[in-house]
Order: sequence, then structure tokens, then C-alpha cells
Amino acid sequence: MSEKNKSLALTHIAIFLFGSAGLFGKLINQPAFAIVFGRVFFSVIVMFIVFKIKHVSLKFSDKKDYAVVILMGLILSVHWVLFYHSVQISTVAISLLTFSTCSIFATFMEPIFFKEKLKKENIIVAFVAFAGVVFVAPNVELSSGMFQGFVEGILAGFTFALVTILERKYVKHYSGVVISFYEQVVVFIVLIPVIVLTGLNSVSKSDIAYILLLSIVFTLLSRYCYITGLKGVSAQTASVLTSLEPIYGIILAVPVLGEIPTVREIIGGFIIISAAIYSSTMFIKKEKTE
Repeated sequence: MSEKNKSLALTHIAIFLFGSAGLFGKLINQPAFAIVFGRVFFSVIVMFIVFKIKHVSLKFSDKKDYAVVILMGLILSVHWVLFYHSVQISTVAISLLTFSTCSIFATFMEPIFFKEKLKKENIIVAFVAFAGVVFVAPNVELSSGMFQGFVEGILAGFTFALVTILERKYVKHYSGVVISFYEQVVVFIVLIPVIVLTGLNSVSKSDIAYILLLSIVFTLLSRYCYITGLKGVSAQTASVLTSLEPIYGIILAVPVLGEIPTVREIIGGFIIISAAIYSSTMFIKKEKTE
């Protein structure tokens, strides 16, 4: 296998794992915050051991960067809890499709952070994506888990877009793995008092097994595959592949959870993902011309 094909395969594996991670919201019988806590607990331990063995420096050149990473970790905490709770009270399809609006949020937030003008084509893409969201949206019933999951999925997309932009603006010159480590440490610390105050459900062997799987394979391995794959894949290709993340998750949810997407979700998903792919492509082309 050529290096290019190997990189493409690794990127596909990473995106598949990213998209499939949402299923653990239904497989693990614990509150959303407990799932996130378990995910980062094992991930942080393994990463720290690897960093020590490979003598990876965890120091930042500017002390202000630590404050930025702490902020990113706080936002990431909210993002992950919202996302997994969305999965728990609605469906994988609704959660992943609403979360995929993060690239649309990014196109509107970038002009604010980078002092750029908002282009008409970005507004058009946003309206197209909104049309897709309307298709996916369940009936507006505030007490409905499906509607609450829909709203939380959108908020998860917004918070993820915010973390991504903060990373691009303030700490992009550091290793992505090191940034991820610090973010997860913050998530871990933030959730400790929540765990202490609210407690857990009865922890089963399957819960522990699934959390280990989520942490090691669907967090660490997926991150490794993605970073390694990017070395031989163009940024534009990676962006398009990332937009396919909800497709992998929705397809896997059919045999694993028995969740079959509705016609509305399929139509809405196609519109949202198409808008996300177009938005990502525009972003990469803009960066190439700068």
C-alpha cells in the first residue's frame, strides 16, 4: 500500500471512530457527565505515560496559552456532556446531524475572531444548512426528549466550533496531541465535583469495558490515526472526510442500537452534510489564497 493510500485509510478509520463514539451514549448505563469523566480519565493516564516514555515536552512558551487551554477545556466539557446527553434522550442520528452544524457556526464565528468580512456565500450556506436542520427537527415540545436532544445537539455543535476556532487563533503552533491532553485534564478536573455531588448509577462490568473501549480506541487511537493520516492527505480531503462523520455513526447505529433514521432525517442529513462539505471546502480554498 502506498503512503498516500495508507494516510487516506488512517483518516477514514479516524472519522469512522469519531462518528461511532456517539453510540456509547446509549451503550453505557451512566449519566452523560460520567461517560465523559470515564473517557478522559483513562485517556489522560495513557497519554501521560506515553509522553513520559517519549520525553514529550508539555511546556508552553507563553503562560497566557495555559489560560486559553483551560478555557478550551471548560468549553469542551460542556460540549461532550451536551453531546452524550443528546444521544441518550434522542437518537444517534439527531445528535450527529445537529452536531455537524459546527462547521456552519464556524463560518460565522471566524469573521468575529479574525476580523474578516462575512461573505454572502457563507450566509447562503447557513440558510441551506438551516433548511436541513428544519427537516431533522422533531415536533416542538419542550418536554420531549427528542426535541431537547435536538437542541442540545445544536449547542454541542456550537461549543465544538468555538473550541476549534480558539485553538486555531491562539494555540495552533503547539502539538495537537499536547493541546488535547491539557483539554482533557481540565475536563477531568471540572467533572470531579459533579461526580462527587451527583454520584453514579450502579457500575457494571459492561460499563467499565465500554468506557475503556471509548477511551482507548475511540479517543486515543482515533486521534492518532487522524493526526498520522493528515500527514499524507490534503487539508481539503480531510475536511470533506470529516463531514462524513455522522454518516458512519448513523449507519452503525442501525445494527448496534436498532435505530433506523426516518425519511426526514435522511433528507435533512443530506442537506446539512452537503452544506458542511461545501463550507469546509470554501474554508480550505480561502486559506490557500492567504
